[in-house]
Amino acid sequence: MSMVDQIARTMRAPLSLEWHEELDSTNTEAKRRAEAGADEGLVILAGRQTAGRGRLGRSFFSPAAAGLYMSLLLRPGAYVDRPVRITTAAAAAVALAAEAVSGRACGIKWVNDILLDGKKVCGILTEASFLPDGSALKYAVLGIGVNLCDPPGGYPEELRHTAGSLFGPRAPEGAAARLAAGILDCFWGYYRALDKKDYLAPYRERSVAVGRTVEVISPSGSRRAFVTGIDDDSGLLVRYGDGTEDVLSSGEISIRL
Repeated sequence: MSMVDQIARTMRAPLSLEWHEELDSTNTEAKRRAEAGADEGLVILAGRQTAGRGRLGRSFFSPAAAGLYMSLLLRPGAYVDRPVRITTAAAAAVALAAEAVSGRACGIKWVNDILLDGKKVCGILTEASFLPDGSALKYAVLGIGVNLCDPPGGYPEELRHTAGSLFGPRAPEGAAARLAAGILDCFWGYYRALDKKDYLAPYRERSVAVGRTVEVISPSGSRRAFVTGIDDDSGLLVRYGDGTEDVLSSGEISIRL
């Protein structure tokens, strides 16, 4: 049975699945298809990515037989005014689905990383294209990469201390399909009712940043801050050492776990 058939057997969301043994990037392919007029709900899956991408222009290690790599095309129009809400909903969906499939508790590092035992097992990248007048989203592509098991030969040197996998040396048979179906079903439920913000409670419960001191990283440098919470728009609430407070709507943080 093909990967698409395995996912479709358990998935309830009305999505269109497409499998590729290898792609440069599922996000790049989904963007190509979006520009060509593809409908919302197209899911691009790949067994391997040769040019997987993460946030801030970083590459995403995507070897064969080790991960789940997929991108979902969305056309929310004016329905979504902040793409970060899509990322937040996706992070909650991945964490919940990963816990259901693996039986292990996951953490979320604001805004887009899923952690297990302090190591990153999933990265999420939302890329948005706006209408020329900026009034609404032309489309958004939600990319999700999950490390299912340890890759043959291990992780590259630069990732060995930060990357982990959901199942360790070997993933159970059918786990990738069950995880994909769980993520897509959970996310689609959140996405169709984003204004309800049902994703915020599970997101906040799994935050590894709230209540900790982190390094807020910006182009001008880094600054230590204490994280006091996550607001209703997915912003990170921080308080700096001088007592000033801020809400981070984008950017990056570094945290020692």
